[in-house]
Amino acid sequence: MTPVAIPVALTAASWDAALEETLSCAAERAFADGTRATALSARTPAHVHSVHRRVVNVLIDDVLVALASLDVDDAPATVRVPVEDWVRLGVTQDSPIAVSADRIVLAGDGHDVVVSLTGARAWSTSASDLARLGVEELTAAVAVLDGFRASEPVTPFGHAAQELLVTRTARLRRELLDGDARSVHAAASSLIGLGEGLTPSGDDILTGLVFLAAQPGALLSRRLPSLVAAIRDGRTSTGLLSHVTLSHAAEGRARQSLHDLAGSLVSGDLDRMRSVASAILEIGHTSGADILTGIRLALDVERSLRASRSAAATPPTESRIPLD
Repeated sequence: MTPVAIPVALTAASWDAALEETLSCAAERAFADGTRATALSARTPAHVHSVHRRVVNVLIDDVLVALASLDVDDAPATVRVPVEDWVRLGVTQDSPIAVSADRIVLAGDGHDVVVSLTGARAWSTSASDLARLGVEELTAAVAVLDGFRASEPVTPFGHAAQELLVTRTARLRRELLDGDARSVHAAASSLIGLGEGLTPSGDDILTGLVFLAAQPGALLSRRLPSLVAAIRDGRTSTGLLSHVTLSHAAEGRARQSLHDLAGSLVSGDLDRMRSVASAILEIGHTSGADILTGIRLALDVERSLRASRSAAATPPTESRIPLD
């Protein structure tokens, strides 16, 4: 008698509420095709994209979904699961997965890995309105983030890219202040795919920048169409994970820690900002620091834009000729 493999059953702690439609549509399509949503089948369009110790990325109808360990914070298209090491579960790249409205089933090493969404907390993002921030508040926030800098690159490629990152980021700052759409597009495009890591440093800088630019009340939002166009056009210049992260950020959606930082900015809680920035700094080897570089760039440009607006709104002082 052939032994029956006992599936590994996991219950998600939280998941992005925006995934509900993606999972439901995939389940309905699988049912219509005659594919059982509770069993794995090579006929399902969903499959494992990549496997890492803390994260398994899966493609469901061209939507990249991350199944992440609990030490990763909530994020767009992310399901947080109590797993310490996905590799040990035997999940492999390109293997098919099955999807239903309340679960995701992956093929493990001789068994299925069933991730149940029943009872999981639904996570959703909240925007931070930057409209009331003044030049002084922005200056104080820039000063806080000045204390968080990137570590040294760990690869020869990373070292070679470092000087380019500095010069091209400075160029993007100039173009964002000038406001020419084509120049902003070109400067942003030059950063996409530049640097080391699963999400290259240039992409991480842009992630922080566009995330803040996409918040309501940001004057920088005027430059967002050019930045979004650069992200769209740069799809083939970087990896899928990085492109998806950039696309979410351009919609004002990012990891919860970035939303916490934006919230502390609006409330003026600089101590909270330092604490959150410290947590962001721990993302990857350089990703967190690069994201903070992008946020700091956004704050610096936003400060300059607001200072220029205030100067333009202030009527000039009349010069008076003294009368004898």
